[in-house]
Amino acid sequence: MKPETKVTIAIPTYNRSELLKVSLESVLAQDYPDFQVLVLDNASDDDTEAVVHSFADSRIVYVRNEVNIGIFGNWQRSVELNTSSYLSILSDDDVLLSNFIHESVLALDNHPHAGLSAAQAEFIDTNGVLLQVTGTEFSDNLPQGLIDGLEFIHQIVDGRKWILRTSAVMFRASALRAVGGFDITHSKYLLDLNLYLRMAVQFDFFFIAKELAQVRFHVEQDSQVSFHSLSGTGALAVMAERNDAIAFLLQSPRAEDASYRQWLTERLLHISMRRSEFTSQLVPALNLSWSERQQIAIEEIAATIPAGKCFILVDDNQWSSEILPQSNFLPFLERDGNYWGAPPDDQTAIQELERMRQAGASFIVIGFPAFWWLDYYSQLRNYLNSNFRCVLHNSRLIVFDLWS
Repeated sequence: MKPETKVTIAIPTYNRSELLKVSLESVLAQDYPDFQVLVLDNASDDDTEAVVHSFADSRIVYVRNEVNIGIFGNWQRSVELNTSSYLSILSDDDVLLSNFIHESVLALDNHPHAGLSAAQAEFIDTNGVLLQVTGTEFSDNLPQGLIDGLEFIHQIVDGRKWILRTSAVMFRASALRAVGGFDITHSKYLLDLNLYLRMAVQFDFFFIAKELAQVRFHVEQDSQVSFHSLSGTGALAVMAERNDAIAFLLQSPRAEDASYRQWLTERLLHISMRRSEFTSQLVPALNLSWSERQQIAIEEIAATIPAGKCFILVDDNQWSSEILPQSNFLPFLERDGNYWGAPPDDQTAIQELERMRQAGASFIVIGFPAFWWLDYYSQLRNYLNSNFRCVLHNSRLIVFDLWS
């Protein structure tokens, strides 16, 4: 290890020698002169060591764990072994574009209170073919430039889906030391989000408006199993992290404002409810079944909405007209009375809400299948809360009177 080296790119790896070779090639092709590569081999039983040594490059430091110490142990070891001012942790299946180090160092040098810089990323498949997707298919558009750390936490609590791809992040080593490195408070699959939230309590973040890395998607990824399978626990863990984020904000100067504390309370109650929904999916006997909740909700709609009144139904197209045959409702979004799909953005949702309200809708009913809307469409949620009276709020329905 060279203590005078300004940047270390750490690559924790396990049994991915072919993809590791591509990752290493991308690091060694950087246009920045002063860096080292720390390969942390988590007791691989393939030819990982031979692949690393085949480069015969003095900038590469190879460290082998004699036993597999897990993802957390290997990532944390990269923090412990680092001697550079700046550290990036590159997944062994991802790729850095040639100007990643240069742009990241420039950002951190120019913003000394930033705990990290985060660039945008492209997405590639197993074969390295660029996937033709927009960032919003996986994440909301990231901000640009310097953002206050507490504002980052606020936006996550508000519902913003800002996903920082770890391979596109460069950490200030002193900031990592200040927060104690990685932790596994709720899930081993959210080492990154947990770290970002804890770091944001003390440091600003700088977002680089350039694609500087390529993130690979394939079925072997832990994140794919955790977030995209029936037994996955990823969404549950995200809700737990967001609850912690609320606690961080309550400990901050922002919480001196009584109205802000009230807002945090409302978000805490909603996120806790959503967390319980995901828990019930994993432990079905814990709560009422879908059909039981649905039947109670139908009865509550009939008791809450006066006969003959038209209402907007936000149900993610889960409750058909056969289930509510006597109700005078319109789906949301709608065209000619038919469901038209979820709105593309908050502005469209608010415009359509007002159009339907002016056309005679008296209430808006949000059913539990669409409770995720209240996170994803945060501006719509805030618009409803600010302009209309909530007449019913429970774990099945949220109803606003659009005219009282």
